Amino acid sequence: MNGQVLGLSELGQALKEAREAKGMTLDDVQDLTKIQKRYLAAIEAGEYDKLPGNFYTRAFMKSYAEAVGLDPRELFAEYSRDLPRLENEVEVAPSRSNTQGVNTKESKIASALPKILIVAVLIIILIGIWVFMQKMTSGENDKARSQDNNSVVIKNGSDIGNGKVAKKEAKPDDNTPSEDKKQDNNPSADGNSKENSQQLNLENTSGQVSHFTLTGTDRFDVEITAKQGTNSWIQVSKNDPNGERFFYSMVSNGVNGAQDSGFHQDLSAVDTLYIKVGSAPDTVIKVNGQVLEFPNNGTIQQIYINFKKSDSQS
Repeated sequence: MNGQVLGLSELGQALKEAREAKGMTLDDVQDLTKIQKRYLAAIEAGEYDKLPGNFYTRAFMKSYAEAVGLDPRELFAEYSRDLPRLENEVEVAPSRSNTQGVNTKESKIASALPKILIVAVLIIILIGIWVFMQKMTSGENDKARSQDNNSVVIKNGSDIGNGKVAKKEAKPDDNTPSEDKKQDNNPSADGNSKENSQQLNLENTSGQVSHFTLTGTDRFDVEITAKQGTNSWIQVSKNDPNGERFFYSMVSNGVNGAQDSGFHQDLSAVDTLYIKVGSAPDTVIKVNGQVLEFPNNGTIQQIYINFKKSDSQS
């Protein structure tokens, strides 16, 4: 029993250190995961008897790890012997010494695969270069032969066609504006002028909460991603924290080989958007392609964006 408590304390210590490294309190983790603070404290302290059962304990650990930016799979693998057993488990997970031989064989095969793939890719590239060079050489020869034939036609056939007419067709009247010139004289032809008038202004900020106003546009396209090698827990809701949820999960980018995830949605029908960010330094928010600058260095931030749609369409 003491060994189990010590092991879980080590797992809890790892979670606690990750939380403190992000400047988060237990209240912050509770707010993100919706797990009661007393259960989070019990996980950190390794106190099994205060948790509602082994199944929920594992689920709480997984949510806790994601909230502080850890990979639950790696965490569970490292502390596999310290995790609470589920009811349908019969045997304790094998020790690292028992699996070392199998892992060694698998690691050798896995380490050889990238080399094989690299060699295969190099061969494909070399074949592609050779084919390209062959086509280039053949094309140059055909072009040279075509030029020789054309020179003969021009020299012996000077009476073919009307040279004056050809010159007029090749050189349009300078007094007649071309389609390109018309487009150059019309700065709004591509519609960019409307987007350039967009304004995303910070109205006020206090602690974790900041209010922005979006004007000068009839689009409200929101994209939220994590910076390379990081992840962050995100909530996106209509109006306020209790409104209709558009997103409530982790955004991730290149973390421990896990699949990348993010949020991207057209919210032009929404007047007020609420965004809660679990790790602002690791998060990028774009509104119609414009990066939203966080007003302070706080780890957890709550953003309200009031969308005042442009009346240019009316």
